Amino acid sequence: MFSEGNAAEKARVAEWQVQGETILDMYTGIGFWTLPLLAAGASRVVACEWNPDAVEALRRGLRLLGPEAEARCEVFAGDNRRPEVRAASAGQCHRVMLGLIPDSRDGFPNAVAALRAEGGTLHVHWNVRSDEEEATARAVADELQAMFRRDRGSSWCCEVAAVQRIKWFAPRVRHVRIDVRCTPASA
Repeated sequence: MFSEGNAAEKARVAEWQVQGETILDMYTGIGFWTLPLLAAGASRVVACEWNPDAVEALRRGLRLLGPEAEARCEVFAGDNRRPEVRAASAGQCHRVMLGLIPDSRDGFPNAVAALRAEGGTLHVHWNVRSDEEEATARAVADELQAMFRRDRGSSWCCEVAAVQRIKWFAPRVRHVRIDVRCTPASA
């Protein structure tokens, strides 16, 4: 998991202003984003990971952060598409981390359900041809908007807030983070 791009991304995430926020981390791994988000003051992180070794490493990391941070993290071992994950996060999250590459499309349904009624941000990781970054970002936002409108009402709009280049994944293929701001028209 170490690469210069990943290290820079972790530093960027640690600087986000997340005090008081509830965050769903759908592909937690060893806590690459969960731990810095808790350290930065997130009030609650719902962390999902299906690799048992990674879950154990996450739990060790949480213990190192201390009991207060550990109490703010709810860990779901297993598939993040389970109904229990949806029940624990539906309508509660300010942001959702979708950090699986080459794409995190399988997490979209629970991510759409997780955002608060006022909306929030989906941080979508994707591998994309270097000459198609903007078009792919727009296509991802459009796909999410269609899901929001189908599942949560026709007033929802999704816009690309930012595209962050993380690292090269392969020749002419970048790993990017697409920040998609999703809000209902009344928010």
